[in-house]
Amino acid sequence: MRYLGLGSLTALALLAGCNSEPKPPQAPPSDATSAASTPMPAANAADPDPTKVAALWLDAQVEPRQPGKWAPRDECGGLPGARAFREKLAAAVQARDAEAIAAMATPDIRLGFGGEDGNKRFLAALKAPDGKLLNELAALLPLGCAGSDGGGLTIPWYFQQELGDVDSGSAMLVTGVDVPLLAEPKPGAAPGEKLSWDLVSLTKGLTPGAPFQQVKSASGKTGFVATDKLRSLLAHRLLAVKQGQEWKITAVLAGD
Repeated sequence: MRYLGLGSLTALALLAGCNSEPKPPQAPPSDATSAASTPMPAANAADPDPTKVAALWLDAQVEPRQPGKWAPRDECGGLPGARAFREKLAAAVQARDAEAIAAMATPDIRLGFGGEDGNKRFLAALKAPDGKLLNELAALLPLGCAGSDGGGLTIPWYFQQELGDVDSGSAMLVTGVDVPLLAEPKPGAAPGEKLSWDLVSLTKGLTPGAPFQQVKSASGKTGFVATDKLRSLLAHRLLAVKQGQEWKITAVLAGD
């Protein structure tokens, strides 16, 4: 990890647990629910090719570029075959096709930091009735792509960026444009500031199940942001490398 030191994973675990929802293909509310994460439309009679639909949808996430320093970008265009890989992955996630997604991963895919890895476990997680991992993948796809050391790629884009002096236990990404920083934790409260793909920090830790979280913005203002507009910097990321002529997923990880 380029930018984060060792930090608490408590906020990540709680945020993922209290906000996931198995409604395909839209991301869980704990992840990106802004204009950049609009669900990918299904193939239809007018446009039956799911990879073509996926290609148009991927472009729409990054072009035109959204306001905000950490808005999603696609920096994987120069990696041979990476675009076709991402289109194929997006189409498989849209179709909720666990078998197809698992076939795109290496046999020893990393799934965590406790040694419980491998393609069989990956497939089992993708088939879990709660749909959690499929939702996590759906949440990742709108967040851009960056090249990584050794010629691989990382999704989301921001995970490969130098974010400066960030506390990994409290930092959150505001996933949207003009998200209000409210004076009170309730809808319609007076906005003290508007945030667009900015980093904020939790001031009192995460409040599980709460619709709003108290945060401090980069400008130093304290207020409340809707929980479904916040994403932990330690939330899931996907790593892939090219092996021969094919790209393969080598890790789907959360935490540090």
